[in-house]
Amino acid sequence: MRWNELRWTRWTGVLLMAVFCFHVWRAATAAITTDEAFTFNEFVAPPLLQVLTSYDANHHVLHSLLCKAAISLLGKGDLRFRLPALLGTLLYLWSVWRLTRQRLGNTPLMAATALLLAVHAGLIDYFSLARGYSLGMGFLVYAMAETGVERYRRASLGLGLAVASNPVYIVPAAAWILSVLVTKRLWRRVDELVAPGLVTALVVLAIPASRAVAERFYYGVPSPWISWQSLMDVPGWPGLSQLLGFAIPIAVLWGAWIERGAVTMTLALCLASIAVLHWAAHFPWPYGRTGIYLIPLVFLLAAEGARRVRWGAIPLAVLALVSLSAVRPHVYAAWSFDADNKAVAKALDELPSQHPVAVQVPMEQVLRYYRPGTYVVLRPGVHAEVYVLRTDEVGLLRPQGIRVLRRFARSGVEIAVSEPPR
Repeated sequence: MRWNELRWTRWTGVLLMAVFCFHVWRAATAAITTDEAFTFNEFVAPPLLQVLTSYDANHHVLHSLLCKAAISLLGKGDLRFRLPALLGTLLYLWSVWRLTRQRLGNTPLMAATALLLAVHAGLIDYFSLARGYSLGMGFLVYAMAETGVERYRRASLGLGLAVASNPVYIVPAAAWILSVLVTKRLWRRVDELVAPGLVTALVVLAIPASRAVAERFYYGVPSPWISWQSLMDVPGWPGLSQLLGFAIPIAVLWGAWIERGAVTMTLALCLASIAVLHWAAHFPWPYGRTGIYLIPLVFLLAAEGARRVRWGAIPLAVLALVSLSAVRPHVYAAWSFDADNKAVAKALDELPSQHPVAVQVPMEQVLRYYRPGTYVVLRPGVHAEVYVLRTDEVGLLRPQGIRVLRRFARSGVEIAVSEPPR
């Protein structure tokens, strides 16, 4: 093909590489969040046997094991801790480039859809966090791209690794397999689509998952509308978020009517599975990150509908730009109270007191990561010389007789000391 025929594909590749460089920079400079610190303290730092025999919704097993390997080989550090997530992000961006090219060709719509899937507000924060979401998204979209070129064993392996990275991906993985079997009539090749992934997921998850109980799947919301809004939310644009909550389903239904293929069936099966899990097993509705696998399905179908509209790429490109405008590089939207964690730990190092520090939940996890030492959780009746306090939530416990030494503007966290009695 000539340059002119490939220009949208090539420029999209350049943009996606720029997005990846942004994530690397962000991973190296942004403070570790509470959930990342919890992952490190409970599932990376402990002995391997404990990691393999523990389970929690925050324990994304394959990701935790890769983080443990990275820290063991390279040493502790924010960027090194986040390295497995960044590798997942690189796989995701490459797979998005492949998948949108397969489905939309070398067109402006391909470029707009790929960029939106790279920077959408519901996705972008999870590509540089040391969690299993980016790794799972990378393997999931890789499997979809491999299906497009009929490499079904690789697709199955990708789905198994997605589930091993984070069990929430069992829903889209199972839905994609069934959809491909039905729409492509591949019943005689069911072993290729099922066996590699099933074996891979079982090898990684069998022991940890055997320790799982229903109470461990605690993150979510009681309402499907809140769940949907959490996926469409663009921080700083509440009006747009409300509009998207109503407009996107219309675009998706139109795209589904046009596509009537594996993506449509996968989305329908995912939604049905989520509903069954909620009503039959009392699982909460997904909230934000626990349902992010729906976002690529939604916008791939919206792109199918946009193919029938002149200049249909423009709304997707505008939404991508709006999502980018909402990003605060050193603040993760769901963990804004963690933006100054690194600075808080440094400030504590400069204090002369050697006594235990009283901290408000959940700051203890982060301080244990950055500054191993003795901490006590602030509860009624707990007194200390030094306090680390969160001021972003109403009703949090605040001790009497203290003097604030320093307040951190982005997070609202305060370091305070006890005032001597007069």
